[in-house]
Amino acid sequence: MKGTRFLSRLTDGKFIRDEGEVLSDLSPTLLALAGFDGKLKFLNPAWEKILGYPAQKLLDRPLCELMQEHGQAAVALVDRLLAKDNFDSVEFGLRCQDGTCKWFLWHRRFDSEHQAIFIAGYDITEQKSQEIASMLRSYAIERS
Repeated sequence: MKGTRFLSRLTDGKFIRDEGEVLSDLSPTLLALAGFDGKLKFLNPAWEKILGYPAQKLLDRPLCELMQEHGQAAVALVDRLLAKDNFDSVEFGLRCQDGTCKWFLWHRRFDSEHQAIFIAGYDITEQKSQEIASMLRSYAIERS
């Protein structure tokens, strides 16, 4: 697959096992290549497995279309993720096909030669749920 070979070059081969199996295919992490325009160019199987959308439905679509946030807020978060001068990780949620939302911590690496950005999203939904529950408990205690 062209995208897999490209992903291997982009990551200096670190995602390829000795026997040729592509680790990106086994990863529970959302791995993708995005163009500088924010459109998804390559997705590993975790996108379909975790979010429920067929990969073909997501390719060549802007990442902000999947986001829990809408409009300018979504565009601003994607711009922050794709900004070359910002080295911080970014947290934002994506809508699953079943209507639920999952939260991800995003990291990226630029490849100017291929005009693409390698992005990796780590599922932090459980931690985010615990954080929100803790805040709600604190709020309830303060109000009582």
